[in-house]
Amino acid sequence: MRDGFADRTNDEFLQEVLSKVNELRARHGSSLLTLDPELVAYSKSRASFMAERTKLTHDDLRADTGENGSWAGASTGPTAGSGTAAVNSWYSEVSNYDFATGNPIDPTKAIGHFTALVWKNTTKLGVGRVAGQGTKWWETFIVANFSPPGNVGGQYVMNVGPAS
Repeated sequence: MRDGFADRTNDEFLQEVLSKVNELRARHGSSLLTLDPELVAYSKSRASFMAERTKLTHDDLRADTGENGSWAGASTGPTAGSGTAAVNSWYSEVSNYDFATGNPIDPTKAIGHFTALVWKNTTKLGVGRVAGQGTKWWETFIVANFSPPGNVGGQYVMNVGPAS
């Protein structure tokens, strides 16, 4: 395990992520999320946790919290990675989601990051970002936490609507 990276979460970053997430949620008929200060603090701790372990992981995720993680590397630094890029990466899984069945079109590919973003029952968002020099790259870990969490079995069709 290595030392954690510096917290690079600031108001501009928080608003960038919240705006992008809410834009995508509105597209799918989901209500807008609000930033929750406690979830922001938790997301910062989760980003640091992942940076220390050098991997994206849901290990030790507390109950009743959904989570999306993102890692980005750059050959030059110390610029922190983009929140919009992380959200767009999670959202890109929409192309594998079957809105009629609530299942992946290709079961070998993910849908969970996308569905967590637009899950209708979710009301709160927290997001955190840490960045620093890794062994090879300048690295950024971004973590979004959702409450209540999405991706509840048997509830996909009613909570993940098609874009309008």
